[in-house]
Amino acid sequence: MKQPTCGRIASIGAVCAVVATSIMCAAPAAASDVAAPRTPSAVLSAIRADLVASGASSDVAAFDHLSAEQRHELASYFLDPAVASAATAASDERVLGPETVRANGDFEWGEVEPSEAVQNEDGVGIGTRAASRSSWGTQWFSFAGIRLTETKVSMSYEYSGTAARKMLGYSCTVVRNVQPFTQVTTSKSSGYISGGQATAKCKVVVKRGVPTPWGTIAWSTYSAVQRLSAKGNGAITYNRWE
Repeated sequence: MKQPTCGRIASIGAVCAVVATSIMCAAPAAASDVAAPRTPSAVLSAIRADLVASGASSDVAAFDHLSAEQRHELASYFLDPAVASAATAASDERVLGPETVRANGDFEWGEVEPSEAVQNEDGVGIGTRAASRSSWGTQWFSFAGIRLTETKVSMSYEYSGTAARKMLGYSCTVVRNVQPFTQVTTSKSSGYISGGQATAKCKVVVKRGVPTPWGTIAWSTYSAVQRLSAKGNGAITYNRWE
């Protein structure tokens, strides 16, 4: 079942725009780290180039249809710390099936979890020895429906009935990061079985900066633990930041 919304930690769009409301594998995922853009037009060009490189044609189309006001707001988010802070200071929450969305204007962040866990291809059914499942959950940040950042925790475990019995492994992945002069890194924190539930935790660190004549200077560094917990039957019990 869903846990109460965690307190916010500003900016992967605050850490996914707010690490917990906000924010994988070992290597950093940096968006436009080299020659960071210093003007609104350069920021927008960098974002579009990254969207094109990611192969997200629908996001590219959505970006091209942004109004002048939306373009200004998006560029300001990356150039002005005050705008970034205000964008994630408050939000409205809604649940859409497996997805929970929190929004403040065009800025949105939230999490997605599958309705059912996936049984491993080499696994066997319930009631048989060595049955195994794979579960996952993601956290994301977007603007006007354009997915800017997404991180994912995945895990595999053996189970019996509704109880998880043995952790087989877990991974942390940066699915996408197209934020200019924003670096996202992740590392495994812990993976374990407790109370019949499997839990995987990943530490996510987000560093943001501001372009200056001397290069990009960091103005914020945030970190949080992205946690995924599930029962042996695949039911997700926790997919949030802590």
